[in-house]
Amino acid sequence: MGRFISRLIKWIAIILIVVVAFFYGRQFVMQRLYPLEYQNEIETEAANSGTDPYLVAAIIWAESGFDPHAVSGGGARGLMQIMPDTGEWIAGKVGMDNFTPEDLFDPEVNIALGCWYLNYLSERFDGIVPVMLAAYNGGPNRVAQWLEMVEYGANGELIAVPYPETEEYIKRVQSAYEIYQTYYTLQTD
Repeated sequence: MGRFISRLIKWIAIILIVVVAFFYGRQFVMQRLYPLEYQNEIETEAANSGTDPYLVAAIIWAESGFDPHAVSGGGARGLMQIMPDTGEWIAGKVGMDNFTPEDLFDPEVNIALGCWYLNYLSERFDGIVPVMLAAYNGGPNRVAQWLEMVEYGANGELIAVPYPETEEYIKRVQSAYEIYQTYYTLQTD
């Protein structure tokens, strides 16, 4: 009986999604699956740092699901899941006085530091988004070490990433990036 109820609930959910998609359209559904919170902060800090706001939104979605209080198993904090040591390093680079790891739970601070870091990764890795994402996920020094062993496709895409977790992360963020570009309009400058 429990299995029947479970299947029934699953089918009801599927039917509900189809009905909602039919009446409200694909954009309505996609914007519920890929929300965009902190849009003003994303647009402002992306413009300040010269980063792509769509990429910032995709990273936030993948990293924290827009939860400003998220903490990873490894200790990364906030919307863009910045490690306290990395946050302190970035804060020093941008001249932020009195930085504490608790500041990473402040959406505006977290997005500002994360955008600066993305710009840093873009400069370090020639703006190649998959490599930037690999560095964001696995650390820039680690990526720099294995970068010479990685194969690239004709359009600069990574063919093989030595870490399955990082490879999945890149795919997840790039997929979200395309969705944010398709279903939202963000100020890019």
